[in-house]
Amino acid sequence: MNFTTHRGRALRAFAAATALSMASTAVLAASPAASACPAQGFLSGNLAVNPSFELPTPGPSATASVCWRAGMPLPATSAAAGWLMHSSNDGARVCSRLIPGSAPGPGGARMLAFQAASNEGGIYQAQPLDPAKAYMFSVWVLVQSGQVAIQSRNMIGGPVAWSSKTGEWEQLRVCTNSMANTDSLVIFNQAAGGGRFVVDRVEVREIPIRE
Repeated sequence: MNFTTHRGRALRAFAAATALSMASTAVLAASPAASACPAQGFLSGNLAVNPSFELPTPGPSATASVCWRAGMPLPATSAAAGWLMHSSNDGARVCSRLIPGSAPGPGGARMLAFQAASNEGGIYQAQPLDPAKAYMFSVWVLVQSGQVAIQSRNMIGGPVAWSSKTGEWEQLRVCTNSMANTDSLVIFNQAAGGGRFVVDRVEVREIPIRE
């Protein structure tokens, strides 16, 4: 893979999270946990890579924590194959680890636990999807501390959904139209003091375009 390309994506994700944090009050008011989505059926299967975190990243033990901090190389690989980590602009330490799965509904044997020492820490996956189409991005998240937001772009402009519960599973979902294309799946902590969360059952599916 092209290191420069992925490094640019990582830095853009960092910048997007920073901009989002400055606009969090306005976004929170406009973005409930489950965004309005069309009632019609999906037009595709699940397009996410390693959506239930069954596959570990090559290298470390499947149960080992994978961490990144300022000064380490980018991109910051997570414990799950196909997913990268991002941090705050100050390079606060972030860690991820695969643990036994227990999310509601059909899922695999594993899920991803994530810990951020500051805000903006999370995981993301680039998704080069058709900008003329609409998509649903859904995850199940269990917030242990902090607050989690998800968005479907690596820059400001796409819809955002925020967690509203602590200590129990919650589905977060955003849907786009052809004016807000999906190019990344971003799941990150937005509490300034850091946070911990568990995530599983990621879905990205094409949906009918809303007018």
